[in-house]
Amino acid sequence: MKMKIAICSSILALVPTFALADEGGLLKADVNLNNTASLQRGAKYFANYCMGCHSAQYVRYNRVGEDLGLNDAQLENYLMPSGAKTSDTMMSAMPAADSEKWFGRTPPDLTLETKARGADWVYSYLMGFYLDSSRPLGVNNLYLPAVSMPAVLGELRSDA
Repeated sequence: MKMKIAICSSILALVPTFALADEGGLLKADVNLNNTASLQRGAKYFANYCMGCHSAQYVRYNRVGEDLGLNDAQLENYLMPSGAKTSDTMMSAMPAADSEKWFGRTPPDLTLETKARGADWVYSYLMGFYLDSSRPLGVNNLYLPAVSMPAVLGELRSDA
C-alpha cells in the first residue's frame, strides 16, 4: 500500500488539475488517490512528457498498471515505449551522455521526488515556469531558479 501511495502521489504531482497557493508560498496540490481517471492521466503525461529525459527506475510498468487498473494492453498502448516489457522499469529514453552535453547534467530520477519534497513542491515547481529571455531555454523557475529544464508541461496549463 505504501508503494501504491508513493507511485500515485508521484504521478499525481504531474497532473495539472490542482488548486491555488497556500500561505507557505507553495501551490496546493489537490491530491485525490481515489480519482483513478486523474491518476491514469498523470501516468500518461509522465510517460509522454517526462520520460523523454527523466526515469522512474524504481517502478515497473506492471506495478503502475496494477495500481491504476490498467491491463497489459493498455500499458503497452498508452505508457510503454515500443519494445518494452511490462516487467521493465520506467527508464528514460535519453542517453546519459547526451543529457550531460545538452543540459550539463543527467536529469534526476523522479521515482521518489514527491516523497522527498512533497506533492505541493513538485506541483509548484511544474507550475512555476515563466518566460526569461536571459536563460538558454528561454524559461526560468520560481522554485528552482536557473534550472536546466524546459517548461515541457507548459502546453497543458490552462492558464498559459
